[in-house]
Formats: sequence, C-alpha cells, structure tokens
Amino acid sequence: MVHWEAVSNHFIELQYDELEPHNIYVMLHSGSRNIGAKIGDYFTALAKSLNDMWYSEGRESLIPFLPAKSDVGQAYLRWLDFALRFAFMNRQLMMKEAKRCLEHKFPSIKFLTKDLTPNLSDGVVNAHHNYTTIEQIYGKALYVHRKGAILARENVGIIPGSMGSTSYITVGKNNHRSLFSSSHGAGRKMGRKAFNVKMKHSHAQIEKELEDVVHSKFGTSKHGKDKGLKDVSECPQAYKDVEEVMSYQQDLVEPLVKMGSKPLICMKG
Repeated sequence: MVHWEAVSNHFIELQYDELEPHNIYVMLHSGSRNIGAKIGDYFTALAKSLNDMWYSEGRESLIPFLPAKSDVGQAYLRWLDFALRFAFMNRQLMMKEAKRCLEHKFPSIKFLTKDLTPNLSDGVVNAHHNYTTIEQIYGKALYVHRKGAILARENVGIIPGSMGSTSYITVGKNNHRSLFSSSHGAGRKMGRKAFNVKMKHSHAQIEKELEDVVHSKFGTSKHGKDKGLKDVSECPQAYKDVEEVMSYQQDLVEPLVKMGSKPLICMKG
C-alpha cells in the first residue's frame, strides 16, 4: 500500500479492459474543487433574500429561485458555466500528468482511445455530472439538471463502480424517458458518517477486499465527535453493486468497454 491519504471521491485509477487485458485505461474524476459549491451557496442565499422581497405570504414553502431571464439569473448561469469549464480543465491537467508519468515509465506506450471510441475530438472521454444545461426536450428548450447523472444521448460516457470493482465505458441510447440521461456511477449505499460508524470494526474486511489494488491510505476524521474515526467512506463496501445498477439501465446505455473486476491502482484525494 502507498501512503497518500484518501479525503474525497476524486480519484485517478489505472484499470484494464476485461476482454483486452493488454489495454490499460486511465480513468479519473474531479469537479470544480469547491468553486461550484461556493457559487451555489452564494446564489442560493441571494435567491432566498430576493424571494423574501418578492413574496409576502407562503414563501417558506418555496424553493429559492432566480428567474432565468433576469440579470441575476443570467449571472448565475454564467458562473455555473465557469465552474464546469474549470472542472473540465482540471481533469485535462490531471490526465496530462497521468499520461506524462506513464510515458516516463513506459517510453513505448501508445494511447489508443481515439481508435477504440470513435467521434472523440481529442481522444479523451469526458462526462460532466451535477450540472444544468439547456436542451430540446419534447420539442421545447428546457433546463435539464443532471444530479448524479450524465448525458446519454448517442455520446460516449463513463460509469465508475468503486475502488474495488469494475467500471464501464458506455454509449448512450438516446432514451427520452430518462431525459437522455444515465447514472454517473454505482452510487453510495448510505452517507459517509453513517458508513464509517457501521464499519469501524470491519477494517480488516475492507483491506482484504482491496488486497489486489494499490490504493491510497484511508484517513481519519479530523473534527467533531467522530474525531479520530477512520474514514473508510470510499471503500468498495460503501458503494452499490455496479453490475446491479447497470442492469437497471439497459434501456439507457450500451456497455462499450467493461473494465477488469478491480482497478490496478486507485489514488483517492
């Protein structure tokens, strides 16, 4: 085991193709690194204060909102787009560094993504999740908010499992009933804190599950009543069975590549 500390579900993994084991995949995840959260908090608070001004009765039952065509609504959409572009550039930089490390270790390595997944402009599969975009839905231009979901029209997508299970590269089936979306991953079984408490006496079981994976060291909670409790909320047992999740969305996506049963390396941070 290597000694970097897992602090979030952002990761870089090396995985292999189940059918073509000599093909190695670099799969990574990172978002806007708290910029998106700060933008959301700011505009939510602003929306609440404006809603309090606009409505004299019944406002407690309303979700704070901003009219899309207002100046402040348009400002929010611009900042949202900024966060998405920042997240994409962040992933590009991470991928660049991962490729640089691989090229240093294996000078004869060849990157073949363009050959295996056609119609990619830069040879990299990118899948935004937790975002809003304007799309044509049932003949109307509507805002689609994908929370824990990715676009699944006829594009190539990524559906990770966990740091101890397989993951998938997919092609969307353009299913309008799901608003052209699929899951963005296996998904958690429960919240982080609840899982850490549940598994506090099962750390040996977790390490056994990961014995064939080079992975980051699990950290500990730094604050509050759980201070000192080992944070194992990114271990395989914290996530749903990705095979079961995939079985529920056969009408949404077609698997293009299935990874091996476990990653070779998983760096969380």
